[in-house]
Amino acid sequence: MRASRSWWTYAIVAAAFAVLAVGHWLWALAGDGPVLYGEGAVAHAAILARDHLEYTFTARYGDVTPIFTAANYPPLYFHLAGVADPFIAGRLVSILASLFVAGAIVWRARAAGAVVAGTVGLAWLGSVPVMQWGPALKPDAVALALTVGAVLALGRERPMHALSGALVGLAAMTKPTALLPAAVLFIFVARRDPIAALRALGAGVVAALAVALLTEGPSKALYVHVFDWNALPWRIELLVGLAVVAILVLAVPTATIVATRPADSAIAAYGISAIGVLLLGGREGATLNYFLDLSAALALGAAAVAPRLAMGRAYPVASLAQLVVGVALLNPFPSVPSVLQPTGKWSDPSRAALVRELPGTLLVEDSGLLVANGREPIVDDLFLWSRVYATGRFFLEGERLLVAVRAGTFDAIVSEVELDHIDAGPGYERQRWNSDLVTAVLERYQMLTRAYGLCQPLVRCQQLYVYTRR
Repeated sequence: MRASRSWWTYAIVAAAFAVLAVGHWLWALAGDGPVLYGEGAVAHAAILARDHLEYTFTARYGDVTPIFTAANYPPLYFHLAGVADPFIAGRLVSILASLFVAGAIVWRARAAGAVVAGTVGLAWLGSVPVMQWGPALKPDAVALALTVGAVLALGRERPMHALSGALVGLAAMTKPTALLPAAVLFIFVARRDPIAALRALGAGVVAALAVALLTEGPSKALYVHVFDWNALPWRIELLVGLAVVAILVLAVPTATIVATRPADSAIAAYGISAIGVLLLGGREGATLNYFLDLSAALALGAAAVAPRLAMGRAYPVASLAQLVVGVALLNPFPSVPSVLQPTGKWSDPSRAALVRELPGTLLVEDSGLLVANGREPIVDDLFLWSRVYATGRFFLEGERLLVAVRAGTFDAIVSEVELDHIDAGPGYERQRWNSDLVTAVLERYQMLTRAYGLCQPLVRCQQLYVYTRR
C-alpha cells in the first residue's frame, strides 16, 4: 500500500523521536547507574536475589546490614536483572522488551504496508511514557512485553490459549498490576470457550508456580513485600493528575479507536483492562508507567485498523501533532529541555561519582547511587519506607530507621532536596521524606554542602545535599 506525503512526514518525525529515545536508552545503559528514582531498590533486590534473599529481613551482600529492603515486586525481574550488573542486565532486558512491543505493533499493522506499519511502531517507541520507562531498571517493560505477547497469541485466527495463559502467568510474576489484564483476558476467552479459558488458566498457574519455585517460592515475606507494602492510599486527585497527562499523550489514538472500533476483540479486552490499570494510578507513587498498558493497547488497536488509517490524512497529521506536543511538554531526558518537569525526569547516572567520595555509612535518598558504587544501601527505598510508615501500620523497619538516625548511626545523609525547607519542595519529595524522619535528621545532622551534577543551559541543575552529624 502506497503511503501518502502526510504519512511520510509522520514517519520521519516518529523515526527522529525513536532515535532520540533509543540514543538516550543507550546513554543510560553506558552510564551504569540510576536514571529514575526507585531503580536502586530494584538493583539492590536483584543482587540479593542471586542468593534467593530478596525478601529476607536484614539479608545483605555488603559490609552493612540493611534496615529496609523494599523488594516490592514479584521475583521474576529481580532474577533476570541479577544475572550480571543490574544496571546493565536489568536495563538491557527492559530495552529488549520495549523493542519487542514496538515490533509487535509493526507486525500487527503490516497489512498497511511497511511505511505505515513502521510509523505506528516508531511513534509508540518515541512517545513520552515509552521514552521514560522503556529502559527503566524496573519490571514494567518486561511485564508489558509478556502481556502484549499474550494478546497477540489470542488474536490469531487460531488462538494459542495455552501460550497466552503462560505469558500472562509470567507477567503476573513480574508485576502485580499484570493480574488485571490477565483477569480480563480470561473472562474474554471464557465467554466464548470455557474449556479453552481453563486451559489458559492452567498454563498460567503452572508458569507462575514454576517461577515461584525456581526463585523465592510462596512465602509470607513475599506477600508482605509485594502486596502489603504496595497497598498505599488511593486518592482521586492523584488519578486526575495522571489522567490529564494521559490525555495529553494519548487523546488521538483513543479517539481513533473509539471511531474505528477494531474487530480484534483480544485487543479490545486488553484496552478495557488497560483502563483499569490507569485507574489504579490514583495510588501514591504512581506515575506515567500506569498508562504503559493503555499506550500499547491503543497502538495495537491503531495497528489493527492501519489499512483504513493509511487511506486518510487526519490520523497521521493529528498523531504527529500530539507526538510533538507530548515530547515538548514531558520528555524525561535531562539533556533535553521540556516545558514541564514531570516527576519522572531522568537524572544523570554520573551523579554516582558525587557519592563515591563520601566515606562511611550513608543514608542516600537515591540508593542507586550507592549500589552503582558497589556499596549496600541501609534503606533502599525511602519513598516506600515513608509511605508505609505514614499508614500507621506496625513494621519493625519503621522505628529502626528513626532510632538509627537519632543515634547518629550514619556518617552522612544525602538528599535531593534541602530538608530544612522541604515544605516548599515538590510533592514527591515530601512523599519520600516522612515528617518524622525529617525532624530526626535535622535534630542530629546539619547540612555540610551541596554538590551539583548535570548543569546545562535551559536544564535544571541536579543537586545533592549532604548532611553530617552536629
